[in-house]
Amino acid sequence: MTVSSAAPATMLDVARAAGVSRATVSRVFTAPSTVAEETRTKVMDAVAQLNYVLNSAARSLRSGRSNTIALLVGDIAQPFHSQLAKAVAHAAEGRGYSVLLCDLDHSITRLERLLESLPLQGVDGVILATGDDIDTASVRAAIEEAEDRGTKVLLGTPQLAGTGALVLTTDYESVAYQATKHLLDQGRWPVALLGGSESSVLSPFLTLGFLRACTEAGHEDAEDFIVRTEYSTDAARGATQRLLSGPDNPEGIVASSVSVALGAMSALADAGLATPGRIGLVACEEVQLAEQLRPRLTTVGTKLNLQGAAMADALIDAIQGLPPKEHDFAPGLTLRESSAG
Repeated sequence: MTVSSAAPATMLDVARAAGVSRATVSRVFTAPSTVAEETRTKVMDAVAQLNYVLNSAARSLRSGRSNTIALLVGDIAQPFHSQLAKAVAHAAEGRGYSVLLCDLDHSITRLERLLESLPLQGVDGVILATGDDIDTASVRAAIEEAEDRGTKVLLGTPQLAGTGALVLTTDYESVAYQATKHLLDQGRWPVALLGGSESSVLSPFLTLGFLRACTEAGHEDAEDFIVRTEYSTDAARGATQRLLSGPDNPEGIVASSVSVALGAMSALADAGLATPGRIGLVACEEVQLAEQLRPRLTTVGTKLNLQGAAMADALIDAIQGLPPKEHDFAPGLTLRESSAG
C-alpha cells in the first residue's frame, strides 16, 4: 500500500521506514531509555523524514494547543523539587493545563531524549528545573529544536543564555548573602559554607553571596571556610565531619539545601555539638520539611507555592501569546530554632 504524499504519516509508516516494529516506535516516544540508542536514532531519523506527529498532537492542532506542559526536575527525591512540582501542578490545573512530571535523575542524556520526544507527543511547554550544569551544545540544540516545533521552554536556573528559552529564577546570591549575614549579625565567626558541588550551576552564586556578606563584616579569609559537597545528606555529613576536624571549628554553618543541612545536623549531633547553641545553622532553601525537623531549621529562600505558580503562569502565558508579567517571589529569611542566638 502506498501512502499519498498529502496524507499525514502514521506510526506504522515510521516503523516501516526505520525497519522496526510499531511497538518499538511507541516505546521511543513513551520510554526512550528502554530502546537501544542505534534504534532510537533510526526511528527519529524516520520521524524527521516523514514529518510525523503523534495522533494526540495532531488532534490538538485544531486548537493549536494540547493544554499539557511538562516539568523536568533534577531529582524528585529532593524536598525542593517535590514541593515545586506540587505548586506547578496546582497553578497549571487552575488554568486548564495538565502537567507531566519527569525525573531527570541528574542525567543530561535523559534530558536530551525528553526534549526531543516531548514536542512530538504534543506537549505545549517544558519547565526545566535543575541545579545541574546542563549548558552543553547538545542541550542547546535540543531546546532550539523544541522551540522551533512550537514547544515553549522555561528555565528555573540562570543558564543557557541565547537559546530563546524563558528564564525565571531565584536570586541565589541574595539567598546565601542573607543566610550568612544572619549568622554574622549574631557575632558568630568563623561561619562556613557547605556549598554545592562543582557541577552545580548554583554554586557560584551561593559562593558570591557568602563571600560578599563575609567581606562586608571584615572577614577577608572567608574562602578558607568554603566546603564543597554533593546535594545529599550522606555527603554533607562527611563534609561537616571534615570541617569539624580542622583547626578552626565554625560557629555558624550555611547549608546549600535542606538535605545538606540534615547531613550537617547529623555530624554535629555525632560530635556532641548542640544546635541551637554554639553552632548556628541556616539552609539556603525554604521547604516544608524545615519546619518538621528538631530543632526547626532556619531557612532563606522563596515561597515555593509562589515560585511554582509564577513558573507555570509565565510558561502558559508564553504558550498563549500573552505579554510577560512581573513575578515577585524574592527570597526571605524564616527564623527558626537552629540559628537561635
